Amino acid sequence: MLEPALLPTPLVDCTDEAFARAGVELRLKRDDLLHPTVPGNKWRKLAPNLAAAVEQGHTRLLTFGGAYSTHLRAVAAAAGALGLESVGLVRGEELADRPRNWSLRAAEAAGMRLEFLTRAEYREATGRAEGEHGTDALLRRWGRCLVLPEGGSNALAAVGAAAIPAELPGLGERDVVCCPVGTGGTLAGIAA
Repeated sequence: MLEPALLPTPLVDCTDEAFARAGVELRLKRDDLLHPTVPGNKWRKLAPNLAAAVEQGHTRLLTFGGAYSTHLRAVAAAAGALGLESVGLVRGEELADRPRNWSLRAAEAAGMRLEFLTRAEYREATGRAEGEHGTDALLRRWGRCLVLPEGGSNALAAVGAAAIPAELPGLGERDVVCCPVGTGGTLAGIAA
């Protein structure tokens, strides 16, 4: 069973003399404290996708990432906790015979099967290369599975991330919300 997320995550006031003199208040949303094995935006983006996978009767999740992908670790942990298989397609075939770094070890320890691809194979598998759409080829290779895009960013992920602004009390016209951007799913949810 997957432990529930600790929501809402805390907002921490960050005091800075230069900001204070300029009349600027800075608060940090601590989504890194949201879940012990599926941290931050990964939980928010995965939760709706996991619910859809279970509802649709999937027994396997397949996703993509680089050698230090937080997304791969999060999917592995969440899938393992729900009794689902997980497959991670890793960018960089040169890593296949090397000792696993801490991130890939954690994904494997949670039950994820890793397959290392050349960069060209990775582009093709993620559907970014010319030719056959990546998802069709993946389903032929891996069978029925829920395919999550790199970083987990899809329409369901944006729905999960859309809950973030409701946890930011008192937002006004002059307030600015900043977030780091990888694949853009969390930002899309915040903007929605």
